[in-house]
Formats: sequence, C-alpha cells, structure tokens
Amino acid sequence: MTKFLTLTLCATVAFSAIQGQSAPSSNPQSPQTAGTTQEPSFKSGSEEVVLDVVVRDKKNRPANDLKAADFEVFDNGEKRPIKSFRLVQGNEAVSAEGSKTQLDPMRQVRLLTLVFDGLDNDGRRLSRDAGLSLLKDQLQPNVYISVMAIDHTLEAIQPFTNDRDLLKKAVERATAGATNYASDTARVQEQLQQMLGPNQAGQGLSDQVASSGPVAAGGPAGASAASAGANAAMAQMMLQMLQTKQQDEASDQGRGKIAALLQMVKEQYALPGRKTILYFTPGFQIPQGMEEAFKSVISIANRSNVSFYALDARGLGVGGQNDSSNARLKDAMSGSASNMRPGNVSRGNAQAQDMAIEAGRANVQDTLAILSDSTGGFLIANTNDFTGKLKRLTEDIETYYEISYDPGIQKYDGSFRKVSVRTDVANARVQSRSGYFALPPAIRDQGVLSAYEVPLLNALGSTPLPKVFGFESAALHFKGTNSSPECVVVLDVPVGNLTLTLDKATNLYSGKFAYLILVKDGKKEIVKKLHNEIPLKVDPAKVEAIKASSHFIDVQKFDLPPGRYTLESAVMDANSDRTSVRKSVFVMPAADSSLLMSSVAPIRDLKPKGDTPDSDPLLMANQVVSPMVNPKINKADSKGVSFYVVIYPAAGTSEKPTLEMQISKDGQVLGGGAPPLGDPDPQGRIQYVATVPVEQLTTGDYQVHFLAKQGAHASDESVTFAIE
Repeated sequence: MTKFLTLTLCATVAFSAIQGQSAPSSNPQSPQTAGTTQEPSFKSGSEEVVLDVVVRDKKNRPANDLKAADFEVFDNGEKRPIKSFRLVQGNEAVSAEGSKTQLDPMRQVRLLTLVFDGLDNDGRRLSRDAGLSLLKDQLQPNVYISVMAIDHTLEAIQPFTNDRDLLKKAVERATAGATNYASDTARVQEQLQQMLGPNQAGQGLSDQVASSGPVAAGGPAGASAASAGANAAMAQMMLQMLQTKQQDEASDQGRGKIAALLQMVKEQYALPGRKTILYFTPGFQIPQGMEEAFKSVISIANRSNVSFYALDARGLGVGGQNDSSNARLKDAMSGSASNMRPGNVSRGNAQAQDMAIEAGRANVQDTLAILSDSTGGFLIANTNDFTGKLKRLTEDIETYYEISYDPGIQKYDGSFRKVSVRTDVANARVQSRSGYFALPPAIRDQGVLSAYEVPLLNALGSTPLPKVFGFESAALHFKGTNSSPECVVVLDVPVGNLTLTLDKATNLYSGKFAYLILVKDGKKEIVKKLHNEIPLKVDPAKVEAIKASSHFIDVQKFDLPPGRYTLESAVMDANSDRTSVRKSVFVMPAADSSLLMSSVAPIRDLKPKGDTPDSDPLLMANQVVSPMVNPKINKADSKGVSFYVVIYPAAGTSEKPTLEMQISKDGQVLGGGAPPLGDPDPQGRIQYVATVPVEQLTTGDYQVHFLAKQGAHASDESVTFAIE
C-alpha cells in the first residue's frame, strides 16, 4: 500500500510512505562490497599473573613438599618476585606457612574435556578403554567432564557433568563408529538453552560462578542448589562454544581440526580453576601455510588457561614415527634433482620445495607433543596401556602449586611474553606453559585477540582519537521475537577511503582492512566484541568505479539488556597503516508491553531474503533491509532517501497507534505529515518505510523526526541525512 502526502509548512516536502512492502533503493550509487596446567592469567582489576605449576621427581611422582624459596619465575627473560604461593590439593589449599584452608568446590572447579577425533577401529577401541578407565573411580565433587568429537567440525555429545553413567554413555557413543554427531550437538544445545533460560543475556561467566540460584531443569547431572552458579557458567561457556563455531568455521575455512581445537579453547578463559583437554586422536600434520593457525591454538589455549594432554590413539605401533617423513624427503630430493636436468617442469619439480617443507611435519606425533608440551600437558603415546599416564593426568588436575607475581608490564602491545618457572631442587621437573600475550587491561578478560586487534585497541585508547579517514558505525535497537531488546550494529566503510595497490603478480588491485567494535555498558565493561579482517581484490578495469561508490557493510545482531551503552569502533587500513576511530553513545529501551518504536534505519538497498531467518528485525516480507548510517545523498544519482522503522503497539489497549513525521534543516521545520498505519503483523509489528524525495531539497544537513502515539503512550526517534 503506497500513499503520497504533500506537507506544507516553511517549505514543500513530499513523503512517499510504503507500509509492509519493498522500497526503492535510497542510494543506488553505493553497492556493497561484498605443566602449569593453567596458563598465566590476569586477575580482574589487578596486574597480577597467576600460575598453576606441576612438579614431579625423577620417578614421575608428584613433588608436593616444595616451598616458595624453591622456585624462580621469569617473565620475558626478567626474574620476577613471587607475591603469593600455595599448594592446592583437591579442595584444600596449603599456604607457604603450612596452614590448610578448605576451598569451595564450586569456586575451584576442575574442567576436563574428552575429545575424540579421526579414530579407526583400533583407535576407537583403545580410546574407549582409556576413557572408561578414567571414569572408573568416583569423581571429586569439583571435577566436571564433558565429551566432544571432531567430525569435520566441533560437535558436542555430553555437556559438563560429574554423573559417571552419563559420561560412560557419551564415551561409548563417541567411540562407536558414528560419523555424524550433528544430532548430538542439537540435543546438547537445546538442553543448555533450556537450562540457562531467557535471562542470561549480559551476565558474565564469572558473575554466574558467583551466583547461587536454583538449578534449572536439565542442568548438569550431579548438580545441587549450591552449585547452580558454577553449572550455569559451564553451560553458558559450552553454549557460546557451539553458537560461535559456525562463524569461526566460516572465517577459518580449510583449517579443519585446527579450527575445531581453537573453538574448544577460546571460550574457557572466563572460568576459574584448572581446565584440561584430553585429546584422543591418531594425530595430524600441520600443512604448509597453517603454521600460524596452529600457533594460535597454542597461544589461545595459554590465554584461556587450557592444557592439552594428547593421547595417540594408534597405540604401540610397528613402524617408525619418521617413516613418512623419510619417504617424503626422498620424493623431495628426487624432485629437486630432476630440476637440475633440462626439459619440461613436472608437477614433482614444481612441488619439490613444498614437499621438503612438508617432510618435517609428517611425524604427526611431533605435532601432538608440541601441542601438549607448549600448553603444560604431556603426550601419551607408544603404548596400549594408558593406566599410568591417565593416573598422572588425574594427579595433575587435582594437585599443583599456585604462584602469583607482578609481570611489570610497561606497554600492552599484544606481544608474546615468555614465562619460565625454575627450581634448584635436584631431579625435579617442572611442567610449565610457554607464556602469554600482553593484552590491554580493558580487553584481557574478554577472550583472546587476533593479531590485528592489538593496534586497533591501542587506537581506541589513544588521545586524541585518530580520525584519518571516514567511516560510519551505529547501534540500532529493535524488539526481538522473545520480547527482549535486540541490538543491530552497522559498520559502513567506503572502499574509496582505503588504500588499494596493484599486485603485479596477479594484475589485481589488492587491499586489506580490519575492524574492531566494542559495546561497553555504563560501567565501561565490554559486553560485546565484534571484529574481522577483510581482504580486497579488485579488477583494474573496475577499480575507479568501485573506489567511487562501493561500501563494505557489516550488520551484526544480538540481544542486549536495556541500558545506556557506548559504541567504540576502530578501522585500520593495512596497506597504509592508517587507523580511524569513532565513539558514540546509544540507549537500549526496555522491550516491555508499552508502545515502542525501533531505531530509524536509512535504507541503502533491499536484498532477497535467502536464508535470512524470519525473526530477523530487518526482514520485511521477502526482502532484507540493508541499512546506512548518516547517509550523504547526491541529488544527481538519487531521487530520494528511504527510512525503515518498526512500531510495536502497546498491549492491553484497543486504540490503534498513529505516526507523525517531521523534517527539518538547521533547526527549522520544513514539513510534516501523519500517514495512516495498518494492522500489526503476526509478530505484533507494524513495519513502515517512508521515502523523502530530494529534488526540492538544497545541500545541507537534515533531520527527520518520527513520533508514534497510542492513547497515553508515546515513542519517538530521529534520523539525520545530508544532501551533497
């Protein structure tokens, strides 16, 4: 239904109103481009680093009688004084003076994840026997175990619990030869969502650990009312792990096992206590080009306080571990030798150097050893009897020294700081992690960082804020399908503001930019982080047109509780090493039963629905609104600018809502109108699109004000645009 209204006040301006239908593109000129078994971790609000250290004697027996004076801690090569020291044994802490303190088992949890990956028949048998052996004895009250599998992607079979019967069934399932665990993951995800309920948005994991509400139905087995907070935190951690894995898999496509391992470790940073992954696998190679991805798994495990104990499921093998390496090296030597002879270049000739590099990675057991040793665990291999090694693992989980120190960091530049723990005690062996990343205090408790995030964080904290090139960002509010507030963050980066250089090897213009968006609450705490790194490849024949009109648009949607927030956005142009920052304040209104109007979104264009879910707040019929932020309209290219808004009528009243619109320039009202509204859709919304023709408008900045009324209720929103 289309209506045309002529509004005459100080000037004549026409609004074209479209309700519940598609709207013309408002800006066709701008298409989209498209040992330590716990790592050093900062305590919230302090500069203290806390290490969990395991020490064994020459017979691999735990050495639990050492004192603080027996240890030296080095951070980035510099010896640091020990601030606190204690031995943790089960639920007891023994101080340096020998006094014992009972620990709360729900605050000092031990998390163990059993992960099964790529097993053949013998591997499944060995892994099943090892897993069931680990569950033979009664678990300590603070030990919780989950069961997962890697089948091209990360899948969940059993969430964290201390119910041994459930865990045994999960181990049987994981080693039964099934090749598709998607149904298990869907079941676990639904179970976790039911347990957590609808009120978890905005509550951090550490807050949940400290809570003590009743356990929801379907929570981890073995839970009591006193353990509700810890159970909720564990469930929330695993749910986040499952909810974000699809996004990570898309960006890490091709990383296979490495992507799955990364997803397992990155969500565990927020929970206290010891966190361990027992990885049942025949091993894997690190292919050329994946070195950094593998290093990321190790560094993120260290940042997230996770230790790997890899179990080589091949058991006691007959062939040498280096047979594959030797064979590949011979192939590489053959290819290199033939390169010395004249004639055509064969595939083997071309790949000779790659094959030589791959030869050093073909010993998959080395990969597992590096993964374990670098994260404070150890490799279990070359045996069909895992009893002794699994006993050591259990001891590592239950008993360790906790040492804290001040790292003396002068600059949080994201660099890797190597940590070593030494002792002069004869024949003592220390299990320790390799180190951690120096992260800015504002972000260190929000998870792990990609390399490109560190300079963006530094830019967000600099004074004055860098504003080298232009981009736009905004946070819009809507009411979600469950009546909770839903935030839509929009990032708009004009491609013409980025640096593109000609790559002579490909004859394409290339560029790259990265962005980081932080949503902070009234306490300046980060409640949401959005980030990505985007490569650009442009045909030389199209580069000028794309630089003149194309924009990169990213739209992210998530629930956000009512309140006042700050949106901090930083964009870095990699080719020029330039960075720009924007900061703004926005309010998320309560999505209650009173009249509510969404933010007003200027429309860049409309896209087909595709696989967009019906609950998407920007979905209108069979098209999705692609929003703009602070649009600048060129009269020569556009006939009008369109705006999308949603009205949510108040409950419990028979009066129909009305809508008034008013346009102004420099504080002077130019015109207005009151178009009629239709009935709400099945979701209780009235979606509305208004278009402002621009032929009669002069250059300058404009504001459009929308006011909805329904009886005693009222709600209003404003939006701005510019005519160039």
